[in-house]
Amino acid sequence: MVIIMKKLLITVLILSAFLAGDWYLSHSRLIVDSKIFVKNDFEITQHDHPEKVWDKVFFGNSVVISSFMEEESSSGYINCGLDYGVVTDLWEMIDKGYINIGSELVIGLNYLTLYDDFQTNPTYIWHKEAYQPYAYFERDRFYPLITGMFSRFINGESVPPMQYSYQDKAVYHGRISDTALRDKMQEYETEFFSKPIDDYSENLEALEKVIKYCQENNIRIRCVFMPWNPSIEKPKLVGEVKTRAEEILSRYGIETLDLEDEFGTECFYDTGHLNYDVGSPIFTRIIDEWL
Repeated sequence: MVIIMKKLLITVLILSAFLAGDWYLSHSRLIVDSKIFVKNDFEITQHDHPEKVWDKVFFGNSVVISSFMEEESSSGYINCGLDYGVVTDLWEMIDKGYINIGSELVIGLNYLTLYDDFQTNPTYIWHKEAYQPYAYFERDRFYPLITGMFSRFINGESVPPMQYSYQDKAVYHGRISDTALRDKMQEYETEFFSKPIDDYSENLEALEKVIKYCQENNIRIRCVFMPWNPSIEKPKLVGEVKTRAEEILSRYGIETLDLEDEFGTECFYDTGHLNYDVGSPIFTRIIDEWL
């Protein structure tokens, strides 16, 4: 009996050590501080802002990335825009402890930020299931690196130096052609605009969770409805999603800035991304005044 208990204790200790180590790696800066991995947008933000608490955060998808010029802003807000980011991403970041917001949060909203079936970046760490070891979750980044180094070693080749010394998020310059814009809208019509409003319920629920969290933790929360290109007819679904979000924001008394119809065609790269040449500076100035 004593032997069985010892074996059980050793097993528990090993399992506990593994779980603790895996949690540490999941919350570590292993990839963030490395120069040999391509980073996702959240990791780029972490790299640029190593502080444990981000006092003021502007969250959204790639529309926020391209619109808010953090380096030109005097607001002190961190551009936490994520490629393919949705509100459920923000809630998981908060709920799983991957982000610690200090005093203020602004959420940039549009129909894609609230679309439940939007295929967000699978490498965002909060998508890791509790049962998945960190090494398995990051296998697509670890495996090519390890096999490549091993192959070069076997062949007597030198291991190349750091590959990715600096990375930044994608922004947009100029404007796509009218033909490309029409093609994009046709693609979106099938992929997004034909979907029922019920396909937005999870993200609308996540929006409420984020609001409640902020109010319970003395974090000022505000929302911005992001710009829409006026040269394109706005689909009915876009308005329906906005109305659902407005109902939630009104219920909780959340201050909102509506910029959906405030920008001219010359400010846009495509349907919703402002261009860095014209639109982004104007957006940043307006936001700074509001903030």
